Amino acid sequence: MFNVFSAKMALNFKILLFILLLCPTVFSQVSERPSFEEEFRNSFHTKPKLDVKFDNRFSFIRDNDVRTIGLKVGLSFDRKFKVGIGINQMLTNTDNKILVEDSLVDIALDYFYFSPYVEYTFYNSKRWAFSLATQFGFGNASYEYLDKNNQLIKLAKSSVLSYEPAMLIDYKIVRWFGIGTGVGYRLIYYKSPGVNDKFSSPEYVVKLKVYLGEIVRTITGKEWQIDD
Repeated sequence: MFNVFSAKMALNFKILLFILLLCPTVFSQVSERPSFEEEFRNSFHTKPKLDVKFDNRFSFIRDNDVRTIGLKVGLSFDRKFKVGIGINQMLTNTDNKILVEDSLVDIALDYFYFSPYVEYTFYNSKRWAFSLATQFGFGNASYEYLDKNNQLIKLAKSSVLSYEPAMLIDYKIVRWFGIGTGVGYRLIYYKSPGVNDKFSSPEYVVKLKVYLGEIVRTITGKEWQIDD
């Protein structure tokens, strides 16, 4: 268990180190830009564009790797501030069994939640974008299994409220596509009785960026109000 924990901490450290090595150049240029208050005021006076993105967040529950997939839809103001709402589904492969009618059955942990989000891009160049993001989760977690009749049975259910801050980096590889990564933390500040697992955990983000605005502009020659 100690080796597994050490490997996970080493991975998080490497990601964080990569971000810190890039930060001096970025922050030196950010310091020459308008203040946060000026950017906030000016951005929300511009016409917003549609912001659509998918992301994958990886965390840990009971020393098992856990993946959470999300779809976010919102508005982008001057490519600086983004606000919207997301839907998220946790995909787990945690091993757990219970005794049902003298037989051991596999139970799965299900966690689905909605997440209003806010994102601030404090550095944006032709290739790079550095952002601070946070989302608030409102959803439900439960244990479930399939009975002998292949019907889904839920054993317990908990309401869960979470807070997930993160630092994100995007890199535009070509005109249409890019990649992104980041580190953050999922903090559970309320969970009703029922599900015993602890969801608070460090997170790392991996994503493939698809620039819909660029694709539409290249194919049709028309400008759509979609954020790049």
